[in-house]
Amino acid sequence: MALDKVSINVEKGKIYGVIGPNGSGKTTLLNLVTGVLKPSAGRIYFKDTDVTGKPPHAITRMGMGRTFQIPRIFPELTVEENILAVNRSQISDDRLKEIFDMVDLNDERGIAAKRLGYGQRKHLELARAIALDAELLFLDEPMSGLDKQTIAVISKQIKTLNQQMGKTLVIIEHHLEELMQLADYVFVLDHGQKIEEGDPNTIRQSEAVHQAYFGV
Repeated sequence: MALDKVSINVEKGKIYGVIGPNGSGKTTLLNLVTGVLKPSAGRIYFKDTDVTGKPPHAITRMGMGRTFQIPRIFPELTVEENILAVNRSQISDDRLKEIFDMVDLNDERGIAAKRLGYGQRKHLELARAIALDAELLFLDEPMSGLDKQTIAVISKQIKTLNQQMGKTLVIIEHHLEELMQLADYVFVLDHGQKIEEGDPNTIRQSEAVHQAYFGV
């Protein structure tokens, strides 16, 4: 069983973390909420509307967006075309400029996405999520595989999304300290179950979390 009676509640305007050892069910949870997978039991609600089992495009239209751990880009399209492909009819020139300024890809605007480095692809993945103009964003390991400098930039972008653009974010991440500095509240999974939740200080001090990660 990938997930067993896991229940979480997300309030508008906050940043949430979802952590846990490999195989704990984090990405499965994200895939269920965003419609990539259908649950065998349980219900999923967004703003009091039951979205259980709805396809990803329907959930996206309702106001939920996501990124993927491995960026899913169109390699032959330019960076700008990749962003416009997400939501072309709703992105004005001013909005597009705002997105490019935020993710710092102005110099790469007209080049094919396949020419981007890994860190730049992470920025593009985030830009595509921003372009959806979703109220609730799920970020699947946005810092994975990045150096400290790029992680700092991504962290700043996440803060901007939350504090200046009013986005609610749920972040799956293995960079625990960086996540703890961002998150208002954290859920911890292990072997498909929620074993702890609370503010970052509560999580740092939890014996259950130490046992799950370190066996001590």
